[in-house]
Amino acid sequence: MERIVSDVNAIKELFLENNEFILLGLTGRTGSGCSTAAKILSSETPKFPSLESLGDFYSEMDGIRYNVLKQYTEAHWKAFNLIKVSDLISAYILLLSKDMLAEFIYQYSGKTNDSRVEKSKILSKLDKAIFKEDRKSRLLKTLNKFIDHSKDFTLVADDFSKTSSLLNFLKGVTTTIKNELDSIQQGLYISTYQAAGNSIRRLGKIEVNYEDKPFEPLSVFHLPETLNKFIKGIKKENKGKAYVVIDALRNPYEVKFFKDRYSAFHLVSINAPDENRRDYLNSYKFSGESIDEIDDRESGKVFNQTNIRKDKISYFTSINISRCIEVSDIHIYNPKKHDDDSDILKAQLAWYVSLMLHPGLVSPTSMERVMQLAYSAKLNSGCISRQVGAVVTDINNSIKSVGWNDVAKGQISCALRTVRGVLTNNDNDTYSHYELNNEPFRAQMEIIRVKLDERQESLKGMTVPYCFKDIKNNLDSKGNQVHTRSLHAEENAFLQLSKYGSVGIEGGRLYTTASPCELCAKKAYQLGIKEIIYIDPYPGIAQEHILNIGKEKPTLIQFRGAIGRTYHRLYEQVLPLKDEYDYLIN
Repeated sequence: MERIVSDVNAIKELFLENNEFILLGLTGRTGSGCSTAAKILSSETPKFPSLESLGDFYSEMDGIRYNVLKQYTEAHWKAFNLIKVSDLISAYILLLSKDMLAEFIYQYSGKTNDSRVEKSKILSKLDKAIFKEDRKSRLLKTLNKFIDHSKDFTLVADDFSKTSSLLNFLKGVTTTIKNELDSIQQGLYISTYQAAGNSIRRLGKIEVNYEDKPFEPLSVFHLPETLNKFIKGIKKENKGKAYVVIDALRNPYEVKFFKDRYSAFHLVSINAPDENRRDYLNSYKFSGESIDEIDDRESGKVFNQTNIRKDKISYFTSINISRCIEVSDIHIYNPKKHDDDSDILKAQLAWYVSLMLHPGLVSPTSMERVMQLAYSAKLNSGCISRQVGAVVTDINNSIKSVGWNDVAKGQISCALRTVRGVLTNNDNDTYSHYELNNEPFRAQMEIIRVKLDERQESLKGMTVPYCFKDIKNNLDSKGNQVHTRSLHAEENAFLQLSKYGSVGIEGGRLYTTASPCELCAKKAYQLGIKEIIYIDPYPGIAQEHILNIGKEKPTLIQFRGAIGRTYHRLYEQVLPLKDEYDYLIN
């Protein structure tokens, strides 16, 4: 008997790290279901759906896998502690005076004075929301310890016991502010809190006209530092064993903060079909115009297409959900049409939480297996703008070709060509005749070289490559995409088929770590590709204009599954299953 107990304990010890602490960060566009996912994860007894109730979402082998994982999740479920980033922003708001907060809300309630909300209405609502005497709390002293990073973070035992109470208090404040602001103007809460988050990332606090204030570089991590203190408080409160979910991370550098510090951290993107997401927001009285404005802010379009691009600081401080989705570890599909339609979302959460607790219980899905290959292939790319990988398969997911975005074979990748090299090296294999002889181009490169010489201290030995397309378009004052040196990943994969021979892939699948542009979409259509599996939607009109027309329209499927390092962490067995069962049974 003692031997059996000893063997079981030995196995438990192998999985101890997985069972002690899990940290999840959620990301996704407004209305995609992050809050719904957080609610499920923080529930004491979520009811996970039966395989039959999911229709054909999990079929054949995936259905068998789901039943295995569902059973394990139900036997080992522990509710996650929920930390909402919006609640932490409320903590920063509590430090403002009423007049300063009213001015901040007024400034970001519209693009012009005529479209902004009357300040008197805002002040009236704030009195009801947070500036009554009965809203003051003895927890505010502890709250300041979490927000003030100028002092060492030292909490006494009493403070740790207040962590949950403090989060509950902030949740109430956020709910009240949301209700009051949205009663003035639908969407005012979202625009105010997103602006507040940008201000915190720029200055470490909320200030009116924050865009015009000097950037404090360490402030990029001010909000995640505050989050981290609450995580530590929760761990102490639970004596080291805690599951925590953050709702939601919307800046890629905040994501990097947690990836660098916690091996148990996974970024989970929640993705809903755009039509369903917009219908959901419409049901909450969001206008089409306000939804478009939210999408532009969250996708990075505001940064890429306006004068904000001149302010390089905004690249670090603004929300960029497209980039967050791109770097996510787990992608979850949420086809919700109303609040109660969450069975498919629940099923996927059960799938991945069980693998976090016990890696290797099942093997990956075919979609995960092929996309992981595309993800690995993208690392071969020498493009200095973005790395993309693509895989072409037949209808049975048998791999036929692999590609990544890079220059044609025999040419030198952009990452290996430098500003100084093109000016000093007369190498026709590395630099083109145009680059070596065109006077306006070389004059522009000389201007860049002078700037580099002035910044030697910050470069510290780094060679500096350049993007030919950007420089050529700048000279021509145009935005022409034909000047890219690299083939696109999808294009490269298609060309491998003809270069090395193929039996044909009509009716097959295209997997891409991004999504096809208009040009690659046309090529996929011509090749007879029937399914395009992608991670992040392309911002152009490829889907609306190229793919969604004609009699042979391919189906676009947003990828769902684990990717990158998390793919290995979840599916690699800690102990061979045969040995584990042998220890437990015999």
